[in-house]
Amino acid sequence: MDDLVLLHAFPLDARMWQVPGALTPDLRGHGEPDLGTLANQVLAELDERKLDQVLLGGCSMGGYVAMAVLRRAPERVKGLVFVDTKHTADAAEAARNRHAMADRVEAEGVGEWLVDAVLPNLLSPNAPAEARDRVTTMILEQRPEDVAWWQRAMAKRPDSADVLGKAEVPALVVAGELDPLMSPEVVRQLADVLPHSTFVEMKGVAHLPPVEQPEQFASVLESWVTSAGW
Repeated sequence: MDDLVLLHAFPLDARMWQVPGALTPDLRGHGEPDLGTLANQVLAELDERKLDQVLLGGCSMGGYVAMAVLRRAPERVKGLVFVDTKHTADAAEAARNRHAMADRVEAEGVGEWLVDAVLPNLLSPNAPAEARDRVTTMILEQRPEDVAWWQRAMAKRPDSADVLGKAEVPALVVAGELDPLMSPEVVRQLADVLPHSTFVEMKGVAHLPPVEQPEQFASVLESWVTSAGW
């Protein structure tokens, strides 16, 4: 689909997606950390490509950015795809942990310590070696300033239930069965907030279904797009 936009998870980049034809921008922070900055980046890219209305999706952090886009320009969104993300704001402890990681990455840079800190939560123990290698490479190749910026921006994001509850468009919500960060029960709460949602739990995967099982994820996405009549 030439009007499908997919936004990547933390701390990765556009390479996490293996969906032919999708627009997959790399999200880059600048200025005061705020997910609205990334939403504006996405909207500017849509303008540049003359895309008036798109099917907008995101995984984890990418889902938060998609919510920020919806908050700013709901008329640009004809459908939503959320993968292992949630609509609620961070609790105080989670926000503190984000700031602590941001401080450390600024002090020490991106290295194996970051891989060790996040990889166990991103992929299931039985994830293919190829997926593990891809995710490790992406993490190690991120700019420290982006990693720190993303964490600080996510720490201050608002609850998006109000925006999602007004989204009168079809929505696909995908949860990884083994996700230790956001259980299927948590992700389902996001689906329940949306007026027109389809919830799918992918078995045997953790926080990154599009990376662990890209073919199955693409199949889920294609089936839902077909059912929505696009």
